[in-house]
Amino acid sequence: MSDEALIASCRGWSIAFKQALYAASGDAALAAKDYDRAIELYSAAIGLDSTTDTIFVSRCTAKLGKMEWDDALVDAQRVR
Repeated sequence: MSDEALIASCRGWSIAFKQALYAASGDAALAAKDYDRAIELYSAAIGLDSTTDTIFVSRCTAKLGKMEWDDALVDAQRVR
């Protein structure tokens, strides 16, 4: 494996790891009904990779908890 390929592989792994940490922390905040914090953490995870549907579902759930119906609908519509 070339150095460039190794670096790219490590970056990909690092992004996935950070996203998983943000999502797990968001799940904990959601379970505690700290909707603002959950939305913040899920948004950070989405900022790293916006192709993970489950994070949009989780953020939608947090927005529903805050009764932010229109914003929740936007997230729900992003799910494939």
